[in-house]
Amino acid sequence: MGPISLDVVAMLGTRLNEHSVHTWDVEVVVDPNATVPVDAASVVIDNLGLIVRFVGKPTGLEHDVKVHTIDPARDFTLTLGPDALSLSPSDDLVPDRAVPDLELPAEASFRLVYGRLDPDHTPAVRGDADLDELRRAFSGV
Repeated sequence: MGPISLDVVAMLGTRLNEHSVHTWDVEVVVDPNATVPVDAASVVIDNLGLIVRFVGKPTGLEHDVKVHTIDPARDFTLTLGPDALSLSPSDDLVPDRAVPDLELPAEASFRLVYGRLDPDHTPAVRGDADLDELRRAFSGV
């Protein structure tokens, strides 16, 4: 697929990501409170690492953002580097041991990476991560 080689499972995962985000694009026109369903978010959340590498844009600031998602619960480290971004699973965020920089529903983290987490469509989030910086890093696919 273009410059990358994917096995069947990864290819199907990218198609599910695309289907989920474009379904949301249509639904949000009718319902401004639309979200990606939890059953879809439960699958697409684990496919974001590949997408982050290709769509993430450096912001000029280099740092890690510890992310905890809800529904389903996942822990990630988002690395904003000088030339690229990456997202990797993390076990640093065990409840009561560490406070994430950003805690949000899994579907919202998915929409963030795809450039669909504008202020009008952002659920309540916790943490001190700079959402404006993250929106610049993921300006849309």
